[in-house]
Parts: sequence; structure tokens; C-alpha cells
Amino acid sequence: MSQIEQVIAAAKSIAIKGHTPTIALIKSRVGKLPMPAIVQGLQQFKAIPQSEWKNIADVNLDAENADNTPQPTIEELLSNQKTMQQHIQALTDRVTELEKLLTPKAK
Repeated sequence: MSQIEQVIAAAKSIAIKGHTPTIALIKSRVGKLPMPAIVQGLQQFKAIPQSEWKNIADVNLDAENADNTPQPTIEELLSNQKTMQQHIQALTDRVTELEKLLTPKAK
């Protein structure tokens, strides 16, 4: 299934549920497709009369876009969080020092 067809199928799914297909809603369904493909697919979907929606393929986008990479463990996530917090603190400290250097000293 092409990228455009994925977008059209996602737009159909959204519309059938009673919502207006938007770029944001479609992007949340199709994942990492290029923005031009999403825009083009949405434009094409809007040009299709509702009576023709039955001809649009139904797909399970979640299964199609799911990758087989292993999910990190809680321990790995906690370790990554701790590392990020340390980096944030170091950057905050650096910003504070730079602000001190830039602040004019009162005489």
C-alpha cells in the first residue's frame, strides 16, 4: 500500500467515526509519513464523494506501521531518565553561570 493510500485509508477511518479528517489526526494514525504525502492524501480523500468511500481499502494501520524493535525495560527507562535529569541539571547550572556573567554588577 502506498503512502497516499495509507493516508486516504486513515482519513476514511476518521470520517466514518464522525470526525473531520485533519492533518494532525491523520498523522497520529499513520505515524512517520512525510508531510507532503499526508497533505496530498488528505486532499485526494476530500475530493472523493462519500458514496465512493466503500471503494477505499480498509487497513489496520497500527499493525502495518508497527516495527519489531524490542521495547526498553523499566530499568533502562529509569536509567535513561536519571541520565537526562543529570544533563538537564548540568545545563541549568551552565545557564545560571552565564547569566551571572552577563548581569551587570551593582557598584
